[in-house]
Amino acid sequence: MNLATITPAALPPQVYAHDAAHDVRLTADVVRWRPIQGIGTGWVKPHAGTGLWTSPVTAHRADGTPTDSAWLEWSRAEMDSDTSESLLTEIWPTGDARLLLIDDQAHLAAIIGAYPAEPNPYVPHRNGGRYPDWAALAADGWDGVYLTDRGQWATRLPRSGPDLYGWDLESCLWLRPSYVVGRTARSVSRSEAGAA
Repeated sequence: MNLATITPAALPPQVYAHDAAHDVRLTADVVRWRPIQGIGTGWVKPHAGTGLWTSPVTAHRADGTPTDSAWLEWSRAEMDSDTSESLLTEIWPTGDARLLLIDDQAHLAAIIGAYPAEPNPYVPHRNGGRYPDWAALAADGWDGVYLTDRGQWATRLPRSGPDLYGWDLESCLWLRPSYVVGRTARSVSRSEAGAA
């Protein structure tokens, strides 16, 4: 089965958001990497606290330092969060990172076809509890799964077939630490970001 991919060079600049208490060295240290784990049966996301979630940079300073991200924008718009104390750390894929692409529902269906998780009996709706086996993807050498904005809308609430309801925005789920950690910078303030 042919799976859609994206090259590391084509991946939009990524950051992950965190607070000042987070030690960025934990993310950069492969020894401390928390491997992707499932929850026993298929689920839209892997076990909390495993892997790494990033989202595209949406604003930056003149020197290229990131000041906003798709995740922070979503948090302000959907959760009315104050993101002014958030920090953004750059994540750059290594040149040999193997990244899956989900730009439409067929891409997700192909991933599930190749790496099916045990169906989740608690998800009886449209997709019958069918999700990718996130740990199996990592074990087979896939480094990340990049969901585009178009893919997010296509897999949010489809009429039938698999969904990724709950990913909520364009993002990358890192299954393995095949990235380099860059600069960390404070995000823009709530007023600078144009939040209501």
